[in-house]
Amino acid sequence: MTPMVKEREIEISAEGNLVIDRKLLEEAGLGGRLRLLIHDGEIRILSEAASDPERILEELAGCLGEEPATEYDFNLEIGGLYEAR
Repeated sequence: MTPMVKEREIEISAEGNLVIDRKLLEEAGLGGRLRLLIHDGEIRILSEAASDPERILEELAGCLGEEPATEYDFNLEIGGLYEAR
């Protein structure tokens, strides 16, 4: 568990690109993948959990039809360039 950092405020100018130093992100416990939530007058930076492959498969299920994700066969063997068997 990441130790809590005291709240602090940093004022910056929004005249160009905003670059946030990796050290500052790590101090806030925001290492690894990040997610940005953008609202009017606000940008929130959140830690992004690793993707769950099963959840992704369920989201993709039915995109080619009505079958569930368990009907897909992803155990393909690659033969040559551009060939899956």
